[in-house]
Amino acid sequence: MKGIFFALAGGFFLTFQSVANAAISSQIGTWQAATMTQFTGFVLALIIVLALKDRSYQQLTQVSPLYASGGMLAAIVLFSNMTAIHRLGVTLTIGVFLIAQLITAVLIDSKGWLDMPKKTIGRNHLLGVALMIAGVIVLKW
Repeated sequence: MKGIFFALAGGFFLTFQSVANAAISSQIGTWQAATMTQFTGFVLALIIVLALKDRSYQQLTQVSPLYASGGMLAAIVLFSNMTAIHRLGVTLTIGVFLIAQLITAVLIDSKGWLDMPKKTIGRNHLLGVALMIAGVIVLKW
């Protein structure tokens, strides 16, 4: 149940963050807004780590450079998201982002990429993806 709660919270806050970032990017520029977002996220995360007195960051050198590059991917995500919202609107952008995430997640699960355990992808999974794509097509009209 906790997983569902955090997934819902993440989706909820991601949508608000996307709208806020798009508004900021209209005023100061897209890459500038991405920089500001990354920086403020870093500051909050650092405050939380310090407040929790979590010292696991001392093992940072043991993290694979591939996984440590996640922040760079986040910059691309932010830029793409803000640009898409300006061109497509919030609803369509989030819908298309969800489809892209779902297709990528199915590939990662089915292939076991990025050290994730391999999972069997059945007809129901593929039907779910197809229904989401159909839903976004309906939203577009």
